[in-house]
Amino acid sequence: MRVILPRQFRAEELFQQVEVSFGRFESIPDEVEFDFSGLRFARPSGIVFLSNLTRFLVRHGCTVRYIGMNKRSDAIRFLDDSQFFQQHLGRTLRDDCATRQTTQPLMEVRHQDSHGWIGFTLVPWLSACSGVPVEQMAEFRTCISELFNNISDHTELDVGSIFAQWYPQEHRLEMCLADFGSGIPATVGRVRENLTDEEAISLAFEDGFTSKSLETNQGVGLYYLQVHVVQNLGGVLSCQSSGGGVRIEKNGNSVTKVPYRYSGYCPGTLIQMSFNTDKFSEFEDEGGEFEW
Repeated sequence: MRVILPRQFRAEELFQQVEVSFGRFESIPDEVEFDFSGLRFARPSGIVFLSNLTRFLVRHGCTVRYIGMNKRSDAIRFLDDSQFFQQHLGRTLRDDCATRQTTQPLMEVRHQDSHGWIGFTLVPWLSACSGVPVEQMAEFRTCISELFNNISDHTELDVGSIFAQWYPQEHRLEMCLADFGSGIPATVGRVRENLTDEEAISLAFEDGFTSKSLETNQGVGLYYLQVHVVQNLGGVLSCQSSGGGVRIEKNGNSVTKVPYRYSGYCPGTLIQMSFNTDKFSEFEDEGGEFEW
């Protein structure tokens, strides 16, 4: 089977490719070729999603090949510098490949290693990029740790993939974290039936909601993320799973949550966030108390 990757390498475009090529994974092909020849622009969500999809197929006995990589293409160079090919081919495409200072390269992080990686790799990198002291990122560090706790609670693989990019001209962080577990609609469906995918995802972000998948699950992780990224830092947060999603952003002094459906299929859960890193200092100056 050959899958021609879209020009715009974002998760949303890949969801459509997944449904067309694999359906809902009722069966796994013996061999898949991902064709990069048409790729022109890569975003964190596309990098993370294709990485997870590749690992999922390989774990189920599928042989995955990559073809059509033009080393002179800006998009392919970006993927190479992001360590995508190193992760999946065991080598980079170019001898001069190097991680860019403004990216935290693609990583597959297990829950048991996540807290150390966040504290000793992710946060110091973001501090070096943005000039924001590590101490002002304590709530952010806790939010990302909670996301990995959610992965541990809700997926049998106990692992998530993450990629982050900082845009120096805008002082903005864009980050994507995804897993290939059962997905939020399936998890929420254990305790609340007859919800659409987007309704289930929206409910998962409500204060105190828990699927009670584990006794330790207190239902604070996604709501905590929403409050800190959107309400406190003025960022944008989106979550997609199965056939639905939710986009959360600040509108004046209120937080707007917009559930939606999309064409295609997202196995597991994919979370994207974007915010101006200058807001860390503003939040600290305004009192620094986390708002519940």
